[in-house]
Amino acid sequence: MAAFGILSYEHRPLKRPRLGPPDVYPQDPKQKEDELTALNVKQGFNNQPAVSGDEHGSAKNVNFNPSKISSNFSSIIAEKLRYNTFPDTGKRKPQVNQKDNFWLVTARSQSSINNWFTDLAGTKPLTQLAKKVPIFSKKEEVFGYLAKYSVPVMRSAWMIKMTCAYHAAITETKVKKRHVIDPCIEWTQIITKYLWEQLQKVAEFYRQFPSQGCSSPLPATPADVETAMKQWEYNEKLAMFMFQDGMLDRHEFLTWVLECFEKVRPGEDELLRLLLPLLLQVRTKLREIEEQIKERGQAVEFRWSFDKCQETTAGFTIGRVLHTLEVLDNHSFEKSDFNNSLDSLYNRIFGSGQSKDGHEMSPDDDAVVTLLCEWAVCCKRSGRHRAMVVAKLLEKRQAEIEAERCGESEVVDEKGSVSSGSLSAATLPVFQDVLLQFLDTQAPTLTEPGNESERVEFSNLVLLFCELIRHDVFSHNIYMCTLISRGDLASDSHLPRPRSPSDEPSDDSERKEQEAGSSVKMEVRWEASFIGVAGCKDKGMDPAFPQLYEQPRHIQYATHFPIPQEESASHECNQRLVVLYGVGKLRDEARHTIKKITKDILKVLNRKSTAETGGEEGQKRKRSKPEAFPTAEDIFSKFQHLSHFDQHQVTSQVSRNVLEQITSFALGMSYHLPLVQHIQFIFDLMEYSLNISGLIDFAIQLLNELSLVEAELLLKSSSLVGSYTTSLCLCIVAVLRRYHSCLILNPEQTAQVFDGLRIVVKSGVNPADCSSAERCILAYLYDLYTSCSHLKNKFGEIFSEFCSKVKNSIYCNIDPSDSNMLWDPVFMMEAIANPSAHNFNHSMVGKILNDSPANRYSFVCNVLMDVCVDHRDPERVNDIGILCAELTAYCRSLSAEWLGILKALCCSSNNGNCGFNDLLCNVDVSDLSFHDSLATFVAILIARQCLLLEDLVRCVAIPSLLNAACSEQDSEPGARLTCRILLHLFKTPQRNPVPQDGVKSGIGIRSSCDRHLLAASQNSIVVGAVFAVLKAVFMLGKNVCHINNSSSSLYGRNVSIETASLDVYAKYVLKTICQQEWVGERCLKSLSEDSSALQDPVLVNIQAQRLLQLICYPHRQLDSDDGDNPQRQRIKRILQNMDQWTMRQSSLELQLMIKQSTNNELYSLLENIAKATIEVFQKSAEMNSSNPSGNGAAVQGGSASNNSSTTSKMKPILSSSERSGVWLVAPLIAKLPTSVQGHVLKAAGEELEKGQHLGSSSRKERDRQKQKSMSLLSQQPFLSLVLTCLKGQDEQREGLLTSLYSQVQQIVTNWREDQYQDDCKAKQMMHEALKLRLNLVGGMFDTVQRSTQQTTEWAVLLLDIISSGTVDMQSNNELFTTVLDMLSVLINGTLAADMSSISQGSMEENKRAYMNLVKKLRKELGDRQSESLEKVRQLLPLPKQTRDVITCEPQGSLIDTKGNKIAGFEKEGLQVSTKQKISPWDVFEGLKHSAPLSWGWFGTVRVDRKVTKFEEQQRFLLYHTHLKPKPRSYYLEPLPLPPEEEEPLTPVSQEPEKKMMEAVKPEKNVPAVPTDSNKKKSNKKKKTAAPKTEVSYYGTNMAPELMQNHPYGRLQYSQQAMSMYTQNQPLPPGQFTAYWLKQNNDLIYHLRMWFA
Repeated sequence: MAAFGILSYEHRPLKRPRLGPPDVYPQDPKQKEDELTALNVKQGFNNQPAVSGDEHGSAKNVNFNPSKISSNFSSIIAEKLRYNTFPDTGKRKPQVNQKDNFWLVTARSQSSINNWFTDLAGTKPLTQLAKKVPIFSKKEEVFGYLAKYSVPVMRSAWMIKMTCAYHAAITETKVKKRHVIDPCIEWTQIITKYLWEQLQKVAEFYRQFPSQGCSSPLPATPADVETAMKQWEYNEKLAMFMFQDGMLDRHEFLTWVLECFEKVRPGEDELLRLLLPLLLQVRTKLREIEEQIKERGQAVEFRWSFDKCQETTAGFTIGRVLHTLEVLDNHSFEKSDFNNSLDSLYNRIFGSGQSKDGHEMSPDDDAVVTLLCEWAVCCKRSGRHRAMVVAKLLEKRQAEIEAERCGESEVVDEKGSVSSGSLSAATLPVFQDVLLQFLDTQAPTLTEPGNESERVEFSNLVLLFCELIRHDVFSHNIYMCTLISRGDLASDSHLPRPRSPSDEPSDDSERKEQEAGSSVKMEVRWEASFIGVAGCKDKGMDPAFPQLYEQPRHIQYATHFPIPQEESASHECNQRLVVLYGVGKLRDEARHTIKKITKDILKVLNRKSTAETGGEEGQKRKRSKPEAFPTAEDIFSKFQHLSHFDQHQVTSQVSRNVLEQITSFALGMSYHLPLVQHIQFIFDLMEYSLNISGLIDFAIQLLNELSLVEAELLLKSSSLVGSYTTSLCLCIVAVLRRYHSCLILNPEQTAQVFDGLRIVVKSGVNPADCSSAERCILAYLYDLYTSCSHLKNKFGEIFSEFCSKVKNSIYCNIDPSDSNMLWDPVFMMEAIANPSAHNFNHSMVGKILNDSPANRYSFVCNVLMDVCVDHRDPERVNDIGILCAELTAYCRSLSAEWLGILKALCCSSNNGNCGFNDLLCNVDVSDLSFHDSLATFVAILIARQCLLLEDLVRCVAIPSLLNAACSEQDSEPGARLTCRILLHLFKTPQRNPVPQDGVKSGIGIRSSCDRHLLAASQNSIVVGAVFAVLKAVFMLGKNVCHINNSSSSLYGRNVSIETASLDVYAKYVLKTICQQEWVGERCLKSLSEDSSALQDPVLVNIQAQRLLQLICYPHRQLDSDDGDNPQRQRIKRILQNMDQWTMRQSSLELQLMIKQSTNNELYSLLENIAKATIEVFQKSAEMNSSNPSGNGAAVQGGSASNNSSTTSKMKPILSSSERSGVWLVAPLIAKLPTSVQGHVLKAAGEELEKGQHLGSSSRKERDRQKQKSMSLLSQQPFLSLVLTCLKGQDEQREGLLTSLYSQVQQIVTNWREDQYQDDCKAKQMMHEALKLRLNLVGGMFDTVQRSTQQTTEWAVLLLDIISSGTVDMQSNNELFTTVLDMLSVLINGTLAADMSSISQGSMEENKRAYMNLVKKLRKELGDRQSESLEKVRQLLPLPKQTRDVITCEPQGSLIDTKGNKIAGFEKEGLQVSTKQKISPWDVFEGLKHSAPLSWGWFGTVRVDRKVTKFEEQQRFLLYHTHLKPKPRSYYLEPLPLPPEEEEPLTPVSQEPEKKMMEAVKPEKNVPAVPTDSNKKKSNKKKKTAAPKTEVSYYGTNMAPELMQNHPYGRLQYSQQAMSMYTQNQPLPPGQFTAYWLKQNNDLIYHLRMWFA
């Protein structure tokens, strides 16, 4: 380079030679001199210069146009700029030379590989390593070497890139048709496969030695396993680097990580140790958003339709609660089979509602538990079995949850029911908190002394928690501890403390003395709600009694809740006594009272026991002195004032004593048996105390001893053989029949009862010739056998044949007799006169009656004469009824006679066509005085299985009532008698164990045994007979809507009613029958299954509707027909008054109206239903807007005590507003036909459209319209209604979806137009409107997803909602997540396919639709950036990670519609143009080429580099010839001048030399100022100075001298050693000119060349 710099200018080329050797004037490839045209051949080349004139002359006289020169110069500059602009090479792939830059690895090149990888792991530059890169035969081999040499992951990634580039280049050369292989997917598969192989090597080693604890350590790890673990650790880090750098397919890699984690077997801790770091790196934030995932996932499951259900526990919870109630209502508790058992009931209630987290209870589980408690307590449902059903259901649910908690499949339960005292203090039942919350908020309390329903509900509550405690579902111990800790049992100073039962004075003198002695003591009385005697009600109004109602709720509960009487519960009993009565006198008195009452009862039992003669104990008993024993009336008078806890304690002790007596006699250790009536009295006390479980257990224990008792009686030849055991067994059967639904809940007890009864009656007994007791026992055996499938499986072989005999004998239908024979007035009159005497053989008399029809005729006439005419004493009527039942049992033919004579009395207007004229001649049917006696007599016959109730209805009641309804002559007396009999037969029997002294006994059945048997007959009647009675009585009374409720009485006769006209009396009877719980329950259950029972030709539509109202709402006035459009008003009342308990009735009413409507009337009815539905919602919305704080805050009446200040503040599971009203409209409409739903949906859609006036010009008008619409639409029940109606309404769905799409689109448009920006209220209302519409769309997502077009449209619209800012994460995050999740479901749902009909074609089609949707959404997203849009991008497939490069373009560049740039508008400077994406696989370090990076992206051009002044001076110095330094004397010699210029020598002085030095000194390194001639030459030299080069960009200002090209602009010069002259050396005078000429020798030479 230095040698080249010495060459003269004429030998230096101006630019790089292209043709031939270098020349001063280089040749061009297409120059005109080389053109061989004809003219050039003839004349030669004629050069025509641009300037005419002498070629070697001067152009000094030529006139040039400056503008043309400037234009030409500018075009030259522009062309130069275009030529120097870098092209766009972004689309090019990086080119590698596979021959020069790579070498294939062989076995011989191992040393070279080691050296190369050592350098790669070191710091050797990649530019040098890239010259020779090793290539392995298998791509995965590179990972082993990288791990072996521990190469940094960044340099390892470079190595993998080079390997990939080599293989890509080889593939392109081999394959003609280029097939692009994605390196991301390829190398993801390679590295994951390699990692999996290493993981398997480790896994195989550890699987050979399973973990056996710390005592057995693992053997030494082999070398290959160690290598595999090192390979895993290194390449796992490398994979994560490549993942983060975008070199791997992220979706593929993450999927592989999860698959590896799922394939790890239990116990493989070492593999988990290897995988968890990798897994946790890609799932760091999963725990943070776990709760949000649960909530949003639940919202997706609910289709975003019940987004507030977590706050209001409505929506789905209400639906499940209603489903549970419907299951309970439809279940038949009188039978047990595979489809109708406790297990099936449990599965229907809890089977579909199990929580996702096995051992955790879901909120809707709490709601179901609360509903079960309400169902067992409330008066809207009936039956003592409810408490046991709930207890067993919750016990089963609790066992299932505990099993899931413990990981066990079965929970060991050695005992059927363990006392709660056995629970440890740390054991908390699963439902303890829920049940405590129920007691705190919703359980009934005693607040009003005269409120009958309140007393009934409180009794049911006591029974419920008695069973819950028995089944260990509720811990009484924990309950008491909770109350103590909360202070709920602390008595206030102004409230009386619950006193012991001994505070009740025994007589008047003690009462006066007690009142005078202490005014502080108060009485605590307990009155049973089901005692229907006047004496109890009078005592209920005692001045001391209301103080019980002032006690806090938990004081009442603690006082009455029973505790199992077991040794393990002694702690709880003592704890209760201490809490309620303290530790002083009151506690002792409470204990003493219990002992005293127990002692009195035992005295009665022991005194009046049946003593068998011949024993010493009997003789001692006879010689004992007489004592003053309490009567049963006194005992019951004291007993009823006890709390339920004390009653349970007394009855438990007494029942144990009775059982001990029975057992002792059966074992031959005693001669005494308790009387049957005494045992019946114990039964009554236990029933009165609600000790139902104890009663059933006691009855079963007695039943098991009866066979031994009978054997002992036979052994002792007692007169009680055959009578005592059957009589006692009849009492047992009566109790078990009464609580049949409770008994069959326990299959083991049911089987035990069946077997015991079978042994008592013996299979050899003849059902047609047996006693009345045996007949009742056989009837119950038949009922048990037919109602329980497990009994058929167990006893089918031994009882199936006998069962058919019982059916043919007892349960066969009979027809009434119409006998008119010779009447014997004295036949059996002795027995009739003294029915309670047992001085004749019933079997023998029965045979006499069976053999003679005349005797039967005379007997029935004499009995009815005695009952109707002679004696009307209730006791005597009961005895006669029992006597007739005994004789009928031995003479089956009497049943037809009883039926015939009753028909003759009730149908006396038939002019003797019914027979029994002798009776009709002596009995005046119109005499009302014997109607009650006759009704009681008939009831006893039916209770003792002498008659079937349905036969009486079919043969007697219906003909009599229809005769009167048809206004036949003289039919009224018989119809009135029929009504009286039906009233007695259909009314629930009174439960009065002992009549009170001084109170006249009411008319009715005396024995509780017969009352229970009558109730069982009521339950067994076919429901068709019940409807027949109701319709017949209804037709007799006609208009039942005007009945005066005050004139009817359940427990006493009202003379005004009995003597009123027949139609009024019939209305009273109808209403009373409908008010019976069993009648309403049976009718409603039957109508729920089939509502055609009321569609009778004898009833017109309005009459059927009235009768249905009486059945559904027997205790309230019926609707009137007044007002405008009464049908709509009635429908509106049905919807407004509906609650969860009456929803069944409301559904039946509407269904009946729909079925009765003809085609012409149906449309009007449907319109009325739809409009009434909307009006109900509008009224509810108005109420909510006027009283927003009152919605859902109220608690059910009676659930909160005014004085319980320490009561928990917890809210109920469902508020009172959610239990009734609009929340239940949607479930009700769902039960109606689809035509109703279509009309309701249409009306709701019209209301929805009214809320679309969001863009009104008038702001006031817009706000008014929005407020009116939003008050309705903001209700979640209205949303639920619309979604419910959408099911099955495909046509309506399409129209509503289209409307909703336009509405949402309008909302977004209004937002873009800034209509909501300045009004926060309008913005909030807009969000509410959008939320509700999206919820509606969510309910129809299945319709949206069925259409690809709708899916795309809604996806784009949802994206538009987010991208426009209508909804974002900051303003409304809840709504944003809803929109985001909807969009996610639409995107991912596109790939979903129906698994039943999946095929390859459908999968491809779904994938194609998915990719099209993704492309469209990505296009809509563009490059817009926001936090909300980033969430949307996460829904799309994971994009390939690229490097973003911002490109530039000339400022002012314009682009046409086709994307082409428009020239001519560029300005100086640059502007941001686009963003280019580069794959990380295309960016190579260490390569000189820039592809795919392009200099053109940055507006780069090639320009001449500007030469610095230092470089210019250095270049000058390179070509100077510096002479050797000469001595100073040389410069002192004068210059050789011509002779004419020589001057004489003059002496030299020092001053001029100093002046000369001063002239040179001012500027260093700069020559002295030359002479004038030299100045001109210097100026010319500056104009022709060598140009300087530099690199610049578009738009930069360049100096004019830099526009010229310099031949040496790009040359690099090096410093050269040369002789230098010290500039500070002083020069002699006269030698400065010579010095300057020597220094500027080259400049002078150039000047000479220029002018030449």
